[in-house]
Amino acid sequence: MKKANMLILLGFLSFGVIGSAKTIKTFDKKNYAIEIASKKEGLISEAENKVLDTTQNQLAVKNVTDDEGTGRETENLLGKRRKKVTEKTQAGEKSVKKSFWSKILNRKKSDKNETWKLVWDDEFDSNSLDTSKWSYWGDNNVPWNAGNYLDENGNLVDQSGFKVKHYYLKDNVKVKDGNLVIEVKKENNKTVNIDGKQRRILYSSGAIHTKGKFSVQEGKIEMRAAMPKGVGTWPAFWMWPEWYSQGTNKLADGEIDIFEIYGSDLSRVTGTAHVLKTTENRYEMFDKDDEKIKKSEDLTKFNTYAVEWDSKEIKWLFNGRVYKKRTMKEMEKKAGRNPYNQPYFIMINVALENQTGSDGDVDFPTEMKVDYVRVYKKVK
Repeated sequence: MKKANMLILLGFLSFGVIGSAKTIKTFDKKNYAIEIASKKEGLISEAENKVLDTTQNQLAVKNVTDDEGTGRETENLLGKRRKKVTEKTQAGEKSVKKSFWSKILNRKKSDKNETWKLVWDDEFDSNSLDTSKWSYWGDNNVPWNAGNYLDENGNLVDQSGFKVKHYYLKDNVKVKDGNLVIEVKKENNKTVNIDGKQRRILYSSGAIHTKGKFSVQEGKIEMRAAMPKGVGTWPAFWMWPEWYSQGTNKLADGEIDIFEIYGSDLSRVTGTAHVLKTTENRYEMFDKDDEKIKKSEDLTKFNTYAVEWDSKEIKWLFNGRVYKKRTMKEMEKKAGRNPYNQPYFIMINVALENQTGSDGDVDFPTEMKVDYVRVYKKVK
């Protein structure tokens, strides 16, 4: 009886070992496939592995009785598991990103807690230029001469220092329909008084400035304007130190070009900082990183241009987008000085490059329109 029982027990044990071996072999195969797939996807954490282990054990047991069916179910379950893990991972990433940017934005708001306060502006809502705020460029050569002209032999006299073709006239500056308008004309027999002699000019334009009437040291200086058309047109919104004028017989130690627009390429906006080098009588120009405008934007329509200037850096903006930054440390390192620790006055003009009219693609007269100029200071 004992012998018979023993044989029966040995039989059951042998059957169990064979069945167990088959189960382990099948389990390892499926487990390996799942682990490899999971590692490739990079989606399974240690906690999720525990869940998968349970799933794998269940699949292995089922495989003992139905290999083909388990293969399909393994694939389906693994696919569902991957999808769920992927969704959770993506959701987690979005949550982390959102949380990260929320912290940055909240920190900026809480740490800086600054607002811009309007301290000076001209909305150009009157019928003429407000001369309590602006002066015409060129009066008594302030801040510089009025432009270039032809001598008695018909040669261009380059008193501006670069061969531009314009000469600034007061009559080309008007305020109408809520805008400052600077008109640019091609002239035929127009003459101007130069040292008591009548000299002919090729083109007339206009320019104004705030020297002696308003200056600003740090802040946000902004303009909304529409640019003139044509190759060679060169409108600008820029700043010089308050002390600087042609009569000083020196170069300005700094210059801020809030924008320069070149009529030959109306797809970009240029903002520049100029720093006079301490070791050389020339400017270090920080003029890279132009703004490439969007296809939906048109510089001949109204757009907003600005700089935000503080003790650490100058930022250039187009339609509210910051497209360029230059730090005071960077400029001081390359040029040997920081000229932006002093007040600057504002200038608006339309120059004409030497190429103007050479290929006949400028439809004169053309004009620049300015909706407003505003200056803000930070208030904490």
